[in-house]
Amino acid sequence: MNLAQRVVVVVALGIAALVAVVTVNLVLYEPLPGGWFDLAPNTGVTYTDSYFVVASDWLIVRQSLIGLLGLASWSLVSMWLLRTRTNRAEA
Repeated sequence: MNLAQRVVVVVALGIAALVAVVTVNLVLYEPLPGGWFDLAPNTGVTYTDSYFVVASDWLIVRQSLIGLLGLASWSLVSMWLLRTRTNRAEA
């Protein structure tokens, strides 16, 4: 493969890694209580404090770790694909 083809493969792998990370995060997503389904317009019903739950720290850490794992694996594969190759026959 020449350099131009390897660059195209690296970009395609980057897009594939992004899609994989987003898919994994969506599959593992834990919806928070409340939201649109607890809305009762034109009534005296109000939200309780339990519905204003901020995303748990573990949820944020897990999504970050999945993203970093995808980025690290893409970086390693990209460095391997774009490395300079020396001709061992000349050495």
